[in-house]
Amino acid sequence: MSNRGKTGIACCAVIFCGLIHGGIAQAEPQPSPVPSAWELTLQPTEPTRIVVDLGGVKKTFWYFLYTVTNNTGEDVDFHPEIVRVSEIETEATASQAQKNPGQAPRITPEPAIIGLDSRVFKAIAERHQRTHPFLVTPVKAIERLLQGRDNARTSVAVFPDLDPRASKFTIYFGGLSGEQTSKPNPTHNPKKAESEDNPRFFVIRKTLAMPYTIPGDERTRPTAIPVLGRMTWVMR
Repeated sequence: MSNRGKTGIACCAVIFCGLIHGGIAQAEPQPSPVPSAWELTLQPTEPTRIVVDLGGVKKTFWYFLYTVTNNTGEDVDFHPEIVRVSEIETEATASQAQKNPGQAPRITPEPAIIGLDSRVFKAIAERHQRTHPFLVTPVKAIERLLQGRDNARTSVAVFPDLDPRASKFTIYFGGLSGEQTSKPNPTHNPKKAESEDNPRFFVIRKTLAMPYTIPGDERTRPTAIPVLGRMTWVMR
């Protein structure tokens, strides 16, 4: 994942903590109601699982395919930043969660795997050979995207297996829009030098949020089909 992607995850975590611990009430930036910069067209498939034999060890991965098309009227650099944020809910009380952290609610951000094992990509490509014959690896997806349908690019976002306790997750797909803004870092320490770990501002970008719920319980979720909610644009 790029440094920009790491910064995006850190931005969300730091802002969230700052709002809680600092008691700061700030309105979250919202994307423009109409596109204010270039915007690519995305066609994703639904997230699904695949089991791959990695040298005698079978591992489960989640993935989805996507096709991105540039109808903006100009060539643009395509740098996808894709993150899955899963949520584990709990009925434990605050005191119970404090005594047993394993019972506490948990939010886990996981960036899509960029340096994908070739065996994983091969298994996915073979599964979709008929419908997506021009599938490229996540690394090859990162380059200039020319205009028009004939130059559309199809790739894959792959994630580790989900904890069966997770009842929902959201996939955030960045890199589809040129719209961006900056937001003050609520935990910035002015007594220290400004750095990647202590920035004064975070750059946040228009990002597509795709929320899913996983029906069932811990026993049935490993085979359940996720249900897509309402996709929205957010600043992240």
